[in-house]
Amino acid sequence: MPLPTKIQSIYTDGACSGNPGPGGWGVAVYFIDGTVQEIGGGDRQTTNNRMEMQAAIAALEFLLSSGQKEPITLYTDSQYVINGITKWIHGWKKKGWIASTGKAVLNQELWQTIDRLNARHVTWTYVRGHAGNEGNERCDAIARAFSQGRIPALRQP
Repeated sequence: MPLPTKIQSIYTDGACSGNPGPGGWGVAVYFIDGTVQEIGGGDRQTTNNRMEMQAAIAALEFLLSSGQKEPITLYTDSQYVINGITKWIHGWKKKGWIASTGKAVLNQELWQTIDRLNARHVTWTYVRGHAGNEGNERCDAIARAFSQGRIPALRQP
């Protein structure tokens, strides 16, 4: 199915009912023409950080499948994801996926997937959670619904 137009920005969020516990993730893709595509999913036993990362993976997979090479901004309220992909990952890779603690990097398989999917035309941007940002609030609602075992109505172009 062809995309409506060029992607302008992507928002992501993860949620967990208990940590660990049932989790969910949500993604909202905003196109330049004003259309929106939402995706989401969940896991019966996970952590909040893993759901934040799963949302980022789904966003990057969507972007890759679109074929778009023009710059986009990917917004997340997860400092863990922002710092991991923009700062920490370089050292982890140099040290053979060993963290500064001397132990193996947590969620290594998800970090490796994010690293593989990440592209130069993606600008990772932190957005404060629960602060009224429409994209962030919508992704939070999607993620929370999946974490509670509900399937929300997702917007499709």
